[in-house]
Amino acid sequence: MAKTAEIAQLAHEILKHKKLYYQGAPEITDLAYDALEEDLRKLAPWHPVLEMVGSREDLAKEPHQTPMLSLQKVYTQKELMDWAKGHDLVAMWKIDGASLSLVYTKGKLTLAKTRGNGKLGENVTEKVLWVDEIPKVLEEPLDLEIRGELFCKGERFRELAEDMEASGLEPPSNPRNIVAGILLRKTHVELSRYFSFFGFDVLGQDLSRLGIESEWGKFSFLKKNHFVAPGPRRVRLEEEIGSYLKDTERLITESDIGMDGAVFVYDSLDLQKELGATSHHPRYKMSFKWQGESACSLIESIQWATSRYGVVTPVAKIKPVQLSGAKITNVTLHNAAHVRNFHLKPGDRIEIIRSGEVIPKFLKVVQTKGGQANLPSHCPACGAGLEDDGVRLICPNTLSCKAQTIGRILNWVREVEIDDLSEKRLQAMISEGLIKDIPDLYRLTMEDLLKLPLTKEKMAAKLLTHIERSKQLSIPNFLAGLSIAGMGKTSWEKILAELGTLDRVFAADADEIANIHGFAQKTAEQIVEGLQLRRPVIEELFELGVQAQPPREPREGSSLALEGKQVAVTGKLSMPRNEIVAKIKAHGGRVVSSVTGKTDAVVTNDPSAQSSKLKKARELQLPIWSEQELMDRLAE
Repeated sequence: MAKTAEIAQLAHEILKHKKLYYQGAPEITDLAYDALEEDLRKLAPWHPVLEMVGSREDLAKEPHQTPMLSLQKVYTQKELMDWAKGHDLVAMWKIDGASLSLVYTKGKLTLAKTRGNGKLGENVTEKVLWVDEIPKVLEEPLDLEIRGELFCKGERFRELAEDMEASGLEPPSNPRNIVAGILLRKTHVELSRYFSFFGFDVLGQDLSRLGIESEWGKFSFLKKNHFVAPGPRRVRLEEEIGSYLKDTERLITESDIGMDGAVFVYDSLDLQKELGATSHHPRYKMSFKWQGESACSLIESIQWATSRYGVVTPVAKIKPVQLSGAKITNVTLHNAAHVRNFHLKPGDRIEIIRSGEVIPKFLKVVQTKGGQANLPSHCPACGAGLEDDGVRLICPNTLSCKAQTIGRILNWVREVEIDDLSEKRLQAMISEGLIKDIPDLYRLTMEDLLKLPLTKEKMAAKLLTHIERSKQLSIPNFLAGLSIAGMGKTSWEKILAELGTLDRVFAADADEIANIHGFAQKTAEQIVEGLQLRRPVIEELFELGVQAQPPREPREGSSLALEGKQVAVTGKLSMPRNEIVAKIKAHGGRVVSSVTGKTDAVVTNDPSAQSSKLKKARELQLPIWSEQELMDRLAE
């Protein structure tokens, strides 16, 4: 009897939180919800609540020819490796949005449906037609189905919130849940234009007729048909899988795409067919999530800091607590809306979570001190009056705010890859009055650098060499280094693919940029305004000898096999070190002089050596490649 009551209570809890989730107003985290489902599955694996995925009875239902199943989950790399069994895998980001099935008839999009209960989905075609990142026509007149995830990027979420508020609708509080909420609406279908889409599966006919011979081949097909993919990568070895997880974990913190883990799929389609699926999940796919360890602590103070984009964000200083083997004293509170909605203040007792190396996050208030939250009215860095967009506090003093300027300089240093110029050393330069903005980097002299603490002639000479070398850079890196809100290197590459040259980018108006696939009018206006504000800095950089060149194509004998990878080199090698460095750079990699958590691999022929780089690599459990392993990767 007690078991029956427990099952009923769990089912009611799950139904309640499903409803709140699909209304865009969740009360618990995804991890807490998963735990509820897992508890019910242990007690009653047959329970129908486990098969429901937020369906609405008043929307037309469409059957799935192939069921849209859930995924198994693992929480440790060992569990993942046990499942992988040494097979070739395709890894991709696990996007926290809404799963969609897109049906194409003779190459035209004719039907879009949600996952629904896995067997029947809601017809949301009218809404999906608003999503620019979903191709409406394929390259060939094919009958097939594309599956993927619809989601809302952070920058677009803010625009969506403003639009909903202006329309008299309740503004959303969370970009992770509002997608499902809007998809299940019967009105305001045009709000779907704020969403993005990642495609990751192809079904519907003999895939070999489409030239698809493996899971990886699906992504080649999707790319050919103009679908954006969720960061796919082929992996097999444990260190490759570990590297992908590390990259994904960093992106969860840094990216404005809502991600909550990674998905791994066997690359062999024959093996997939052999393994098949249960009624709940395919056996050839596995979801990886970081098992979050939580704890409770007391907020001692709330500190606000201004980013390079002028967004003023809150961090709670808490009574120290141990989580995942680390002493935690700071917890992100996300944004002003979070502080306001939860009435967060010193004296509140809160629950926090830390997953792996991800920054500790606020989960919920356990005990409140009472009273209202106290939000700042002026920028903590420059004193300017803050603007409130309903979600964030923003400092409008773009050009004169010290925090924004420092952030932009640091971003430039990272984008143009000025080695050995750390944030600490940069702060010292600013404190000494040597640098006030980006162009001042290119005015530094030996005499200036020797004023810095612990900087001798050898280090000063090396810094000047790295700064001089950074004058030659690609146009996408140059533009990304300018810190235009919402614009990273990939976004600039999209614009350059359409406009072609830097001069045309500078000359483009908002309408011209808005006509480029994936850029809304408001985003286009922000880009134009941002470039105009940076124009004096841009002209100074050119006068000081900075040259932005078109991105290079791989030369014969080269590739982009190490694109985006940071590689350190240490110890004895069979060929001169400068040749190793040249090969790494020729294949898209970046050679770094020190080992940090962002380093992807260390190259050495003596892995047991006790150099500082290898000690740090072992401490951080980074991949250590022999010279031959490096060459094998370049050959691949």
